[in-house]
Amino acid sequence: MSIDHNFYMDTTATRHELRDALVEAGIGLETRPDMVGRPDGLPDLSFAASPATSVTILDGRDYSWMPDNGVLPTRRILFNDRRLYQSDPGNPMDFETQSVQGVMVLMRAFPDAGAYLVGWDARAPMLLRRGGRLVLSEQEAQPGEFWDPGRRNLQALVDLPHVVKPLGPWEYGPVRAPAAE
Repeated sequence: MSIDHNFYMDTTATRHELRDALVEAGIGLETRPDMVGRPDGLPDLSFAASPATSVTILDGRDYSWMPDNGVLPTRRILFNDRRLYQSDPGNPMDFETQSVQGVMVLMRAFPDAGAYLVGWDARAPMLLRRGGRLVLSEQEAQPGEFWDPGRRNLQALVDLPHVVKPLGPWEYGPVRAPAAE
């Protein structure tokens, strides 16, 4: 079973702009070839990777099944744990650190984008930015959880103004897409 964190953004930035922001940030990610013209109308994909983390970027406009949290994303950025610790336990690269750094890079690069992060393929709300306000999940800031300052202090990597408050649970289901302009 893979370990994934899904970051969704409401932005006009292209897949390549998102990927380039991640690669140019100096957090250890490198560009990988795109996958385009996929069969059966599947979305085109852009990639970046490090030994610890693979990143897949795709359009995220399917409003048929998503959380009702006030953000209607146009892009989905999937951070996947490559389990580097199994083959090279002494390597300092770390999936969770790179995931948080990548999310911060994207939110700084695209400050007007609404966004949310859900973790571990379990729809656990971890972060929400809506209307310029960034909220980290209070549930995930508890001892032993993702944002626990005493665990690995991933919260210290959040270098944007934020608050820690309850998030979710978000109801999943069809949500109304924005009206065409």
